[in-house]
Amino acid sequence: MFIREVKKQRSNSAQTFYQYNLVQAARVDGKVKQRVILYLGSDKELRDIRNRNMVLSVLKAKIFRQPELLPVDIPKDLYELALSYYEKYLIKYDQQDTDQVSLPPQPDKAEYHNIDIQGLEVKDVKNFGAEHLCRQILDKLKLEECFRTAGMNRIQARQALIAIAARAIFSSSEHKTAQILNLNSELAACYGHQASFTHKQLYRIGDRLYAHKEKIDHFLYQRITNLFDLKDNLVIFDISNTYFETNKAGSELAKYGHSKERRNDCPVVVFTGVINAQGFIRHSRIYEGNRPDPLTLADMVADLESHSSSTAKKTIVMDAGIATEENLALLRNKGYNYVGVSRKRIKDYPLSEGKVMELTNRGKQQVELKIFHPEGKPDTWMYVQSDTKRKKEQSINKKLAGRFEEDLQNIRAAFNKKGGTRKIEKVWERIGRVKQKHNRVSGRYEISVSQQDGKATDMKWKYKSDPIREDKEKGVYFIRTSYQNPSEKQLWDIYNTIREVESTFRCLKTDLQMRPVYHQKDQRIEAHLYLTILAYQLVNSIRYMLRQKGIHYDWKNILRIMSTQTIQTLELPTDKKNIHLRKPAKPIDEVQQIYKAAGCTDTQKPVKKYVVYH
Repeated sequence: MFIREVKKQRSNSAQTFYQYNLVQAARVDGKVKQRVILYLGSDKELRDIRNRNMVLSVLKAKIFRQPELLPVDIPKDLYELALSYYEKYLIKYDQQDTDQVSLPPQPDKAEYHNIDIQGLEVKDVKNFGAEHLCRQILDKLKLEECFRTAGMNRIQARQALIAIAARAIFSSSEHKTAQILNLNSELAACYGHQASFTHKQLYRIGDRLYAHKEKIDHFLYQRITNLFDLKDNLVIFDISNTYFETNKAGSELAKYGHSKERRNDCPVVVFTGVINAQGFIRHSRIYEGNRPDPLTLADMVADLESHSSSTAKKTIVMDAGIATEENLALLRNKGYNYVGVSRKRIKDYPLSEGKVMELTNRGKQQVELKIFHPEGKPDTWMYVQSDTKRKKEQSINKKLAGRFEEDLQNIRAAFNKKGGTRKIEKVWERIGRVKQKHNRVSGRYEISVSQQDGKATDMKWKYKSDPIREDKEKGVYFIRTSYQNPSEKQLWDIYNTIREVESTFRCLKTDLQMRPVYHQKDQRIEAHLYLTILAYQLVNSIRYMLRQKGIHYDWKNILRIMSTQTIQTLELPTDKKNIHLRKPAKPIDEVQQIYKAAGCTDTQKPVKKYVVYH
């Protein structure tokens, strides 16, 4: 009898893991054959062959009824692991362990009552899993300590923690959040808060948090970097906005501008994020909705200098919307390194030498990379040709060109229709309107109209060649950096950290429901956005802990799994009294994995109350 180790891998890109079986060899018809008699799972303790041998010795002693002597050199945890396997063996083969004596529980752990099963009730069931997880992570972040030093009393500090966790879990309006806290969730009880919540209370909590924004941001980021031992040398800067459902005529923040969600019919408010490589927000700002993207960089640099604990200069990663020549010059003058997408394209770039092939982070598409130093430029450039971007650009261009040509065909078809527009002046007016409608692609066409006696008889168009735009359609763009001699891989890896910004803003807007904004007062708008950012820091802390353990769930999936754990009150009628036992449900395996990865306990001590009959 031996324990067999089996190497497993679900796919070529998946992580390798090991499973273990208890195997017995027997001679059948003169041949030795091996038979699996018990599946042992994939406990990591069995990776060590010495541990496997110790577990095997205990199992053989139990199965073959050998003398039960606990070897001194077998650790207790391995012995208990072997006993658990033996229990599985007995259940599988429907056997009873006659050599073992069943002992009652210890007196201090046992409590016996005569219970009326017919009268047993389960009541006051509330959600517990996500609430219990968030409470423990907020304890690790020590935010209550920060709030107390900011001048909040104990009740106010705990109310603020409840508001942050509620925003992360429920992502609803203050009115609906108050209803959930009072009726559906155990979150308030986790903090010992017994009173009901109102939406006005939640408004005041948000205002109080925003009033201490600078102090909270500084404390929280320092705590996160210390807790997770993060290197603080890379800064990602980007800008986004969210829209309002009302016109917000009297607001100083809500202005009409370019909406990232293409809601140009609504006023928007702009917010910026200074984010590290792990997706944690170092600092944020809120601007009026018509603030141009490039004008926000100077404030970001000032915030970076005032909130940085180290004197080492950072590398700033940004997208093309911010990387203007003026902003790049500002960063060079300040001594910062930068990596960003160029707003300009170069017609002639040297690619005589071989291109470097690199896989993207997703491992599915390839890019072509080449470092070069253009004349007259103070920095280093890298040519990038992305197959994914090529397909995207060609698809967009094909769709836009098709719509434009369809409108041109309608104009030409009108030349031969009764009542159609044929006067040359009116035809050119129609062409002008169509070109304005399709301004992203109309500049690529040459249009000519044949006429006779002031009336159009035919119209032709031709697609013009444009090397710069053709480069874009091929998926070509350029990355600029202040590093003088970087390798293609090094520069590509640094630039790809900007995906953390995309992930951050997606979580803020979608998972945490930052958009749209319904508040009417500018103060409440700022408080709403800041509360969502604090909730994001909590969410990203949990997801970072899980990623470190190989669990890559998004936040919605985590909430779905954690929602399977509830807490309820069991009303147990006995012959002498009623027992009210407030106890969480036993978590399923997936919930236990999340708790374990986050370093949290999976339950809490039951609360018992007695009602004695009179």
